[in-house]
Amino acid sequence: MIEFPDRMRRTALSKGVPGRDWLAKLPERLAQVCADWSLTPGAALDGGSAALVLRVARADGTEAVLRLAPPGDGFAGQVRTIAAADGHGYVRLYAHDPERDAALLEPLGPALGSTAPSPEHVLDVLAATLRQAWLVPRPPDAAVPPGTDKASTLAELIVELWPETGEPCPAAVVERAVGYARRRAAAFDLDRSVVCHGDPHPDNALAVLSPRPGAESGHVFIDPDGFLCDPAYDLGVAVRGWTDEVLAAADPVGLVRGYCARLAAATGVDEQAIWEWGFTERVSSGLYMIRHGAPDEGREYLASAARLLG
Repeated sequence: MIEFPDRMRRTALSKGVPGRDWLAKLPERLAQVCADWSLTPGAALDGGSAALVLRVARADGTEAVLRLAPPGDGFAGQVRTIAAADGHGYVRLYAHDPERDAALLEPLGPALGSTAPSPEHVLDVLAATLRQAWLVPRPPDAAVPPGTDKASTLAELIVELWPETGEPCPAAVVERAVGYARRRAAAFDLDRSVVCHGDPHPDNALAVLSPRPGAESGHVFIDPDGFLCDPAYDLGVAVRGWTDEVLAAADPVGLVRGYCARLAAATGVDEQAIWEWGFTERVSSGLYMIRHGAPDEGREYLASAARLLG
């Protein structure tokens, strides 16, 4: 019997009847997938909150990672992006069973966030890994209907969540974030968009176990959202955190502007666009965390945003 991670179990139970049904059927589902793919299950990994992820041994003795996702987890879209990447900037996909939301993946090492010696090192690795990830081919029928681009949806989210969460930051912070988001929406250009990861934070970049093509940075991404957007969006996500550093800095604006300049130099992406996306993401993420059960962390994000008003 596999001992399921507590965090995964709590997430499933929070979804009511569908989550309880998924948990109840999970042992049988796991046994069927392992039998079909000739896998020997090992220990469950505690990195995620929704899916069951565990180490497995294949019939030839090599290691892999098996992921079994619950319904509605965005799993199909993640697999499409990972498959299209073919190892460039992303974990390799060994096998996929869409009917059972199962994927067999390349085994990886520790997350970048647990091993990096400095924010600058993290940013350098993320930039190099994103340059590979952005090579993912765009879908041939790619389209982003008006009002559905990432910037427009972020503006709507901020306007909605600020009053819902009790106005937890100054109005000036919200006004700046919404203004930046609307400027990014006005600048949206489908032809210059790439398949963005969507959430390239350091804990989504894991070390490869041995050097290989497509992982020249030494790391690859997991769990992509995989939507079309300005590449500056992904870089904005890379600078949206660092709340301890921002709150402690004598010159927080200079600090984060320096991060943006570093990423711009490494990728050729516009520095101001990175700054605007980063600020918008910092505010939207802070409000989202407060709304969805992480109020302390969310307020730190918003407090750091206030220090960046300049």
